Amino acid sequence: MYAVFVVVKGAAGPGETPLAPASLNDAFWAHALEEDGLEHVRTVGCADGFSSVLFMRGQNEAVAAERALALSWRLVMVVPSLAGWHVDSCVVRLTS
Repeated sequence: MYAVFVVVKGAAGPGETPLAPASLNDAFWAHALEEDGLEHVRTVGCADGFSSVLFMRGQNEAVAAERALALSWRLVMVVPSLAGWHVDSCVVRLTS
C-alpha cells in the first residue's frame, strides 16, 4: 500500500475550503471506483485549499500515484463546490 499526498487548491488563491474535511473524505469515497484501489483517506484544510492522504493499493508507486491523481481530478471535476479548483501536487510515500 502507498500513501499518496495530494494538495488541491482553489482558483482564487487563499480562502476557505468550500467543504469540511469530513465532507471531502466522503466525496472521495463517493467518487472512488473499485479499480482506484482506495483503502483509506484523511483530509485537512489548509490556507489555500485542502491536503489529503490517500492510502492506495497498487503494483508500484507509479500506479498508486496515477490512481490517486485520477481520483483527485475526478473529485474536482464533479463536485460543484470545487469548480475552478485544481490538483496542485501528488507525492507518493511507501507505507508498511
